[in-house]
Amino acid sequence: TYWKRHIGKSADYQFKEGNYFEKYDGGEISTELYLKKENKMYLTAPNSDTIKWNDCTTKGEAMLKSEINPKKETILGINCDEFITYYKNSTKTFYFNSDTLQINPNWFKDFYLTNKNLNSKAMKAVFLKFKAEYPDVILTFTATAIKNQRIDDSTFEIPKGAIIVQNKY
Repeated sequence: TYWKRHIGKSADYQFKEGNYFEKYDGGEISTELYLKKENKMYLTAPNSDTIKWNDCTTKGEAMLKSEINPKKETILGINCDEFITYYKNSTKTFYFNSDTLQINPNWFKDFYLTNKNLNSKAMKAVFLKFKAEYPDVILTFTATAIKNQRIDDSTFEIPKGAIIVQNKY
């Protein structure tokens, strides 16, 4: 399918103090890196020395409304609330528990690109499940494991010698 070709079948997501790094197991994107101090997201493709960056201050799609429904689903033994966001041509739903996987929403206060600023403010947590519903397809991503571990700051460094260009949509 298109999405397996785009990002593969699974990913490893690590975060620390507002920075995050996501590594995909295949597809056209191999990694996604967000650096809070720059408010930029960096994407790499397999077998490429070029890194494309996105300015996260760019306004995302207008959210029409949102709602939170408590205790809607259990994921990995964690009772999760449901946060539903409505857009013109899609609905995006997040499942989270702000007691278990709490984050500081100020980390993403200027991350407008995907409305992460609004989502983080509402959830105050990392989500364990995400569902995007479009007229012709539904995508669901669900956490399969959580591991508390020390993450070295070097995880959030851009590789030396990389060619860095702005992403053109």
